[in-house]
Amino acid sequence: MRRKSSKTGFTLVELLVVIGIIALLISILLPSLSKARAMATRTKCLSNLRQFGNAFTMYLNDSKLWVGFSNWDGGALAYNNAKVGWLYEDPIPNPVPEDRVETGAYWTYLKNRDVYRCPTHVKGEAGAFGSANTDRLTSYLMNGAVNGYGQGDGKGGITFYKLNQFHQDDFLMWEADERGGAAWNDGSSFPAESFNPSDPQAGGLSARHGKTASILCFDGHAEWIDHKSYYNLAVQNVRNQIYCKPDSTNGR
Repeated sequence: MRRKSSKTGFTLVELLVVIGIIALLISILLPSLSKARAMATRTKCLSNLRQFGNAFTMYLNDSKLWVGFSNWDGGALAYNNAKVGWLYEDPIPNPVPEDRVETGAYWTYLKNRDVYRCPTHVKGEAGAFGSANTDRLTSYLMNGAVNGYGQGDGKGGITFYKLNQFHQDDFLMWEADERGGAAWNDGSSFPAESFNPSDPQAGGLSARHGKTASILCFDGHAEWIDHKSYYNLAVQNVRNQIYCKPDSTNGR
């Protein structure tokens, strides 16, 4: 006797059930994948500042604990004792080529352009912010307190300080989101907190990671700070972690 073979397949109902189950699994997994991706970029951003902390420490060892030049606006054009800052060597061209970071004082210790930018920092943002020179180079800015916010030394130069004139938990750098007329014109900033694009003095923390951003302290450690805590420091009229100019009673 010849065996009769029969071929069976999925019915339409069964296929719809399988597709529904797959869709349900995807809807469950996608938020987890998005959170994992966001956590990975946060980790990379914080790691960048930790590497800057290492570069800062090595720079201090080579400079006999002088903190160095923050690339405060003017540089070689305004100060006779400042040319090579942490981010680049003055003067800075406009538009600035991305390899300009290789002229900066920290490049010797880092040798990696990726460290200068948060993975979520879209380079196309630059056109929306002021002069946007250094937005093409970095996601981070140095506290202008390092050079007294442009304070002159009385000899045609800018003021420099030693490490022991700052507190260990003072903020050296932060992931910035400058807005306004002079935004991203150099490698440093006032630590004012504002997200008003029409305010020429607007600056402060990035919102790329939601309500927190990464900061680097003078002792070389990096951490997260929420915008509210940063804002509370920014509006105080006393010397604190962000307004920490050494020879000023209110840090400004």
